[in-house]
Amino acid sequence: MHASLQQLWLAFPLSVGAERGRVVVRRRGYERVLLARQQAIIDPFEAFALRLDGSSAQPAACTLEMRGLAPAQPSECLHHRIAKRVFLQPQYAWNAAFIAERLGMSAAQLRRALFAQGTALTDLCRTQRLMRLLFDVMAGEAALGEARRRVGWPANSDVDSAFYDRFGVSLEAARRLAGAHAMPRQRSVA
Repeated sequence: MHASLQQLWLAFPLSVGAERGRVVVRRRGYERVLLARQQAIIDPFEAFALRLDGSSAQPAACTLEMRGLAPAQPSECLHHRIAKRVFLQPQYAWNAAFIAERLGMSAAQLRRALFAQGTALTDLCRTQRLMRLLFDVMAGEAALGEARRRVGWPANSDVDSAFYDRFGVSLEAARRLAGAHAMPRQRSVA
């Protein structure tokens, strides 16, 4: 069985550790194969993809561990500070007025500053909410409906489609990948 997570972009350092099978980390145009007990550290704000190459006879498994979940420092660039805040507190109404008020600037100044850094506020918030949803779902701490609500996703939006478009797997598949709700094995009697 092969499984992939695409377009990962986390605001914090991440440790990817292969537990068994073959785990492929793709970043900066290169692939690195991790075998059992090997680890790779992904820097914050580094885009990467993850592929588990396994079979029913020898499944692949890895651990994902975020490191340094600290609030943003004032010295960090604006879009990194906002991304960290959205990831840590996704339930808030992260819009230009809300953020600008907290940063002591106007909404227009905020938009201009983000534009100068090549970032759109809507995309930044959407990406970090989806990243938080991915980690919450894989942690298995809440039901899918509760996880959707906790990340501040609008009730009238299709989070399932946005999640699939971003990561290439459904919310249910991400939950199964984490093993949080492993289905009991069915035995056939013949």
